[in-house]
Order: sequence, then C-alpha cells, then structure tokens
Amino acid sequence: MTDVTGVMVFEFDVLGPLRMSRDGVPVRLGAAMPRRLLATLLCTPGRPVAVPALVEALWGDDPPPSAHKTLQIYVLRLRRALGDRDRVVHGPGGYTAAVSPPELDALRFRELTAAGRAARRNADPAKAGALFRRALGLWRGPAFADSGDGTLVADEARRLEEERLLTCEELAVADLTCGRHAELVTGLTEMAELHPYRERLHACLMLALSRAGRQAEALRVYQRVRAMLGEELGVEPGHTLRRVHEAVLRGDTGDDGGDHRDDRRDDRRGDHGGAPGSVAGLLLGPEEQAYGDGAAVLTTRRTDMAGQGGEDDAGPVVAAPCQLPPDIGDLVGRHEPAESLRLCLTGAGDPPATPVVVLYGRAGAGKTTLAIHVAHSLGETFADGRLYVDLHGTRPRPADPAEALARLLTALGVAARSVPDGLEERGRLFRAVLADRRVLVVLDDAASEEQVRPLLPGGPGCAVLLTSRRRPAGLSARAVRVDALDPASAATLLGRIAGPERIAARPGVAAEIVRLCGHLPLAVRIAGERLAQREHWSPDHLAGRLREERRRLDELVAGDLSVRARLDADYRGLDAATRRALRMLGLLDVPDFTAWMLAAALGVTVREAEAYADLLVDAQLLSCAGDDADGRFRYRFHDFVRAYARERAELEETDGEREQAVTRVLGALLARAGTAERGLPQHPAAAVPRAAPCRYAAGRGTEPPLVADRVSFNGTGCG
Repeated sequence: MTDVTGVMVFEFDVLGPLRMSRDGVPVRLGAAMPRRLLATLLCTPGRPVAVPALVEALWGDDPPPSAHKTLQIYVLRLRRALGDRDRVVHGPGGYTAAVSPPELDALRFRELTAAGRAARRNADPAKAGALFRRALGLWRGPAFADSGDGTLVADEARRLEEERLLTCEELAVADLTCGRHAELVTGLTEMAELHPYRERLHACLMLALSRAGRQAEALRVYQRVRAMLGEELGVEPGHTLRRVHEAVLRGDTGDDGGDHRDDRRDDRRGDHGGAPGSVAGLLLGPEEQAYGDGAAVLTTRRTDMAGQGGEDDAGPVVAAPCQLPPDIGDLVGRHEPAESLRLCLTGAGDPPATPVVVLYGRAGAGKTTLAIHVAHSLGETFADGRLYVDLHGTRPRPADPAEALARLLTALGVAARSVPDGLEERGRLFRAVLADRRVLVVLDDAASEEQVRPLLPGGPGCAVLLTSRRRPAGLSARAVRVDALDPASAATLLGRIAGPERIAARPGVAAEIVRLCGHLPLAVRIAGERLAQREHWSPDHLAGRLREERRRLDELVAGDLSVRARLDADYRGLDAATRRALRMLGLLDVPDFTAWMLAAALGVTVREAEAYADLLVDAQLLSCAGDDADGRFRYRFHDFVRAYARERAELEETDGEREQAVTRVLGALLARAGTAERGLPQHPAAAVPRAAPCRYAAGRGTEPPLVADRVSFNGTGCG
C-alpha cells in the first residue's frame, strides 16, 4: 500500500526481532551485516550515526582494513533492499535513517507512553491504562533481539527495556487506581521476582495485596525487600516503599471495593497527583515529580531488622550528597540554554527513562560553568543527590571509570568494603542503588563514550549532564553545542570582572577587546582579570596588546587561567599525524581553506586530508565554513587556534619542512589558477605568472578539483 501522495509506506519494528515491511509486504534483508547496519541506524532515527560507530557496530574492535569501503557496500545493499535511496542518507555527521515516528515501533511506543502519562496527570487513569497497554502491546520480545551486540544497539536495547519496565509500573499504578488490585497480584509477583531492585514494583504488589485483604502478605513483601537491600547493597528502602509500608501498617491503603472515583477525585488535589491515601499519593508522593520514586535513604551499616519495619533507634543515615563545585556568580548570556537544559533534565515532555544531555564545544566556551550552574539550580528536583566527577578527558591520563564508580558508590553511602572489584560489577551496583532514586550525575570533561557508558544510571528518576570537547556518537544523548557568547553578553561579562565603570567609559574599545578574545568566555574572563589586577591599565592599553595575533596567547594568561593551556590539552589528545596536519594548516595565511590545500601541504591524498580535517573539526579546533564552488567543504580555524598551530609548527617542524609545505600549497594554487585560466573563452593578456613553473610528479589525490585527476605536487619547489 502507498499513502495518498503515492509515497511508499514503510514499517520498521525493533521491539523484538528486527523486521521491516514496504507497502505492507515484508522485506527480507538477508545477510547479517545489512540487518546489523539497519538496526544501528534505527537506534537514532532521524539523527546521523558517525562512520566509526557504524564500523564498531559491524566489526567490533577488529575491523578489516577495508572497513570503510565495505560499509559503503552494505549501505548500497540496504538502500536496494529498501527500494528508496532517500531512506539512508549520508552527510557530514555520518549516515542517517530517515524514519518518522509512525514508521518505527520504538517511536510509537514512546509516543503512547507519553500520552499515557499526560492522561495520568489529567486524572484519567482508565485512559492512561489503555494507552500503556497499547504501548506494551507493541513488544514481541527483547528489543533488537537478533541484531548483534554492537554498542549502539546494546545501549538502545537496554534503554528500551528500562522504558518497558517503567511503563509496566505505570500501568500497574493506573490499574490500581481503577480498582483492579485482585487481578494484578499474580503478574506483579512474577515481575517483582524478576526485577528485585525495582522498589516501585514491590510497592505496587504490597498495595495490591493490602487492598485485596492480604495485609500480612504485603508486610512480608516489605520485610523481604528490606532485608535484601540491606544485605546486598547496604541501603534502606526509598520513600515510596516505606510510605506504602506505613500505609499497610495503618490499614490506610483505601477500600477494596474497586470503585476508583474517590481516587480520581483525590488525584486532582495538588500538582503531583494525589491525597496521602490515594494510589497516586502513595506511589507518586507529593514530594516527587512525574517519574519520582522517593528520596534515597542510604546507610553504611546494617540496620536492625527485628521489628516489622521500623528503623533502629539511631534512625537511618540520609545520604543526599552534593559534590558540585561552587556555582559561578557572574554567569552571563546563558540563561536561555540553562532553562532548556533544566527542561531536558527534569523530564519535560516525558523523555526516555534516563535523560542524558551532552554539552560539547571548544575549549573555553564555558561548558563546565554552565553545567555546574544548572546542576546547582536543580537541588529540589534531584533531592537524593547531585554527584560530580571530573573525568580528566583532556589530560594525558583520563579517569578510570572503575575508580570513578568506586567514588560515586561511596558518596551514595555504600560502605567501601561493599564496593566490588570489577568495572561491570561496580556498574551493576551503581545502577541498582539508583534504581528508585532521583539523582543528577554530572560527568565533566569526558574523553570517550567508553569512559562514560559504565557511569550511566538506569533509573527513570535520574539524569546525566555530561561535558565534552567532542560530541559523543554512541550514547543516544541530547547534544547541546556551547559556543562563544554574543558580543553584548561578552562585553557585559568583561565589565562584571574588570569593573562596569571602566568598560562603560570605553564601549568601542570594550567591543574590540571581546572581539579579539573571540567572544570566548574563558578569554574574556582572562582579559577582565588582567584589567582588574592592573588598575593602571586602560582598556585601550589591553586592546593594543591583544591586537598582535602572534602575541595574543601570551597576553591571555591570568593566574591558572590560560587559553594556551586549554589548547595544549586539545593538541595532546590528537594522534601524531593529525597534530602534524594542524601544524601545517597553521602555515596557511588564508581566512579559510579546503581539504585539497591541506593535502598539498602534507603531500597526501585529498581523501586522507579530508579525514584529518574531520578529526580536527571533531576536536573543536576547526569549523566548517560552508562549501566552495565544487561542493567541497571549506574549513576555518577557531579563534586562537591558527596562532597556536603556527607556534607548534615553528617548534616542531624544521625550516625546510615548513618551506616545502608552503611551496606545495602555492604550487597547487598556481595550478588551479592556470586551469581556470585555460577554461576561459579568451585568455586575459596577463593571466597567470609563467616565470616560475612548479615541477609536478605523477601521483594521485593531492590535486585541486580543477586539475587533472592524476596530477599531484611533490614539494620540490618552483624554479
């Protein structure tokens, strides 16, 4: 079948074994690799998957030398199977599956669960339950059941499974509100046994048993869970489970008549859904948000289990750690992105189970400052704690995720002797401790997806705020680019640090200072600190010192703040060949450039040069400046990087190497101009200089697009 416009209708199903259909007819993909490729692309529908991530998904840690070319073959096969080339598109970020929500069952599942939560908030549990049932009815087995074990697929399958369990819990809440407690007991018992650390499942089971007149069994459920948590994790049950336990002891879990009208009336009270005795009031208490399951009550000691459930005389140790560095007082120009981040992290729009937001961008853009500021503002939302880890991603030795997990677990109240040895075991314990807690985890300066992945919680009440120079490819996170400030905000920041009167007196000079700082928060902050430290300096004096590009990095140092130090860290993170590419680019005194110019400077093929340029873009050292007339990307340096690259070239390249690189580029430019001249209807009288023709050698790939395909430049100079 086709839609009314005559366009083919596709359906892609990943909530079980991978399958797809076109116009209602199943499409067989045949070989495993195209299936694995499609599954990986469907993990991020509508968003690109980088080529390295696809290579890892297909071949793991041991790809063949021809992996990139073979990947293109698999893409071609997949497009042929789909019968629609536009379904798999290629762009600067990688390959994208062009799929809309109605076409992918995982997206339909998420839309239905979001609608169910909206109905629950509108005090319509019957409608909410129906929507949750429709969502769960889309499942045919484990997500991506036959699609390989690549990182992207495994992560998305884990997320979807977490969302499925969350939806099962929410369906139980809706059914309890509608009075279906008796028919829920068997299913909840089985699910609670399969998922012993999910406290809300146990709370729902206790409530169903109590409302069915089985109070003693409900109390035994609590005693069993409390003992298990104490012995295995060293923690106490969260607020939700303890609140239901207290209600069972009081006999205050509502009647067993099956009439939910009172619950619906109660659920209209307050913003969070329910009076104390209602189902929503017990399972979604007034101190919680839509996903919340109560604050964490953690203990580093074994509590007295003798009574029916009371704490020992000393009471539990409440652990709500806040490890955040101090908030900065003069955050400027970031109010809009800060508010957007708060909405993303607190579950606006009913996001997947654990929101993960990545702030990425170049050194000095203020990623960490923004992340810490936002985290400080979310104390009430994440009442069980705000954790912070500096992952040292730009240092020579990034943090070990196993060591980071040990610190996080002890911060959460797990006794040091109870922290297991292995990375996987620590990760499982970390996720178990946070399963029913509301905790924000801030991971600063991440090096890679592999470093971050073990540190991600799985609970629906948690969120992760991550900062990184690079945009991670395999986390299915919401990525937010943090860049330079607008000119007005940069001038405001300068005035707050240096003194508003000094800056207001010379607005034109202040505008020049922040422009010379690239409107980069770190550089502007350093400039302001230098003016503040040297009261005898005028803004004009500082502007004069900053005008000379070669000296600018020397000027932008204040205490332990240094633009050059940040660039040093980025430079160390590159491999040797890419570092050399950056050095050679520093020799080009042009506003922007194409990959063929880099190819000439390095004496490599254009394709190799494009790969180096892409790596430098990923490292936030270059940016794309659009396309040239031939459709090839043009690149430009970020502020300060050209001067830094030139410094490194002068330190690490010999005079001869630098001269040869420049000669190759000039030869390429001369050849391009000559080719363009010969293409004109009439040659100008004085066109391209003939006095010093460059010597070329047979070769491949270094030539500019207008030069014959098999001409390259050997760097022996002109003359």
